Amino acid sequence: MQERIKQRGYTVGNVGSVYLTSDMDKTIKWFEEVLGWYADVEARDDNGNPTYGCAMPFNGELVHLGVASFNGVFLLPGETPKCLISMMGVKNIDNLYNYVKKSGWKQITEITEEAWGARACNITTVDGCVLRFFE
Repeated sequence: MQERIKQRGYTVGNVGSVYLTSDMDKTIKWFEEVLGWYADVEARDDNGNPTYGCAMPFNGELVHLGVASFNGVFLLPGETPKCLISMMGVKNIDNLYNYVKKSGWKQITEITEEAWGARACNITTVDGCVLRFFE
């Protein structure tokens, strides 16, 4: 786990957003490949369709062991809203930006200076919704 965090070069603060997706397996793969997060389908129905999943910037075993609180995105089946669904505090936003660009994902805005003093960028996900990261 430490190696993955070191490779990403960024950490994420508390999140806890709900993310609706019509293709949970594809969305999970996106979180892993583009953001470098840990993600998995936690439950499936009798037909094998995903009913619940999670994506987190660190290994979920830490939550299960009580070492850390949940710090990620809850994935549920549904139509993804094509709008801003989450704002996430991040340390080392330049490293996040570079990591996403290096993954080949092009739907990320440049980092901008916000009027309230933060630096921020938006990432449009594989489902077309927007995650806003700020430092």
